[in-house]
Amino acid sequence: MIDFLASCPWYVDHVRPVWLALPPEMRGRFYVSQRSVHAAAGLPGVMTGRPGGEVRPIYTVSFGDFRSARMLGRQTIALGQHGAGQSYSNDYPAYPGGRGQGEVSLFLVPNETAARRTRAAYPRARVEIVGCPKLDTLPTKDRDGAPVIAFSFHWNSKSIAPEMTSAWEHYQRAIILLSRHRHVLGHAHPREMFKIGRWYQRANIEVVTSFDDVLRRADVYACDNSSSLFEFAATGRPVVVLNHPAYRRNVEHGLRFWAAASVGVNVDDPLRLGAAVERAVEDPPEMRAAREKALRIVYQPLRGGAELAAAALVDWARSQAPEARRQRERRVR
Repeated sequence: MIDFLASCPWYVDHVRPVWLALPPEMRGRFYVSQRSVHAAAGLPGVMTGRPGGEVRPIYTVSFGDFRSARMLGRQTIALGQHGAGQSYSNDYPAYPGGRGQGEVSLFLVPNETAARRTRAAYPRARVEIVGCPKLDTLPTKDRDGAPVIAFSFHWNSKSIAPEMTSAWEHYQRAIILLSRHRHVLGHAHPREMFKIGRWYQRANIEVVTSFDDVLRRADVYACDNSSSLFEFAATGRPVVVLNHPAYRRNVEHGLRFWAAASVGVNVDDPLRLGAAVERAVEDPPEMRAAREKALRIVYQPLRGGAELAAAALVDWARSQAPEARRQRERRVR
C-alpha cells in the first residue's frame, strides 16, 4: 500500500487523480492538513495528522512535504512535480535536480527537461516521465459570451533567479486600461493572493481566488511565470505570456524560459498588452499550432498522466516491499 501526503489544497489537486487511478488495494492513508480537508473531500482514506510511525511508501508532490515525511521517519518516498518542471540553472531545492532530494527513490516528472536534470543530480534514483495527472481533471469553460480575460502573477522570488521576478507591478497600469473595455478577472499565486487581490479590488477588478474558477470562466489567461499558463493552454484556450525586463533572453532555462514560451502571445512592453490580448482572443491557426507544439515539450504525454503515475507508483512500491519488511522487523525488535 502507498500513503499520500498533501499539505496544501493545490497539492491535493495534483495527487487526487493519481490516488483515484491506484488499485483500491494499493491505497493506504491520504494525509492532509486542516487547510486541505475540503480539497480532499470524498476521497477514501483521507485523514488529518502527521504521517509518522509507518514504514509504507509515501508519495507527495511538494519538497516541503517530502522533508516533513522524512523527518517523521519515512524512508521510502516518491516525489512528483506539482508544476511544469521548471528550474533555473541552479540547485534550488524545490525544483527538478535541486539539492536535498537525495533520499527520494522515485521521481515522477512531467517532461524530459525535468527528467534530464533529475537524472543528472540523482543518478541512483528511478525517474519516470508521466506528464501531468491533473490535466485530465481540469474544468472546462462553463458558457460562451463576451470574452473574459484573466490575469495572474507568480510570487516574487527574484532572489532565486531574475526569471522569478513577478511582473505584477510592471503591468498594473496596462491591466487597468484593459479592464475599461474588456471583462477582466484577477487571480494570483496563493502566496500572493492577499496582496495582489487587494490591488485588484482597488482597481475594481473582480478577484477570483480559485484557479478552477478561472478555468470555468476565462477565455484568455495572461500570466508571467506559472505552470498554470500551460494548464490553461492544455484546455485548448489561448494564453498571453507576460515578460518582465528582468527576464534574460540570453539565458535558456527551458520550458517557460524559453523553449516553450511560444505557448502564447509574448508581451514585453505593457503598452502592447491590449494588442496581445486581442490577438489571443482571435486565436488564429498559427497560434494554436504553436501552443500545441509548446505543450508537447511541457507534458509528455498530454493525457493519461494519472494512469502512468499510478502504474509507476505501484511498480515502485512492490519493488520496495522487501526493504519495508526489513524496516518493520527492525522496529519490532
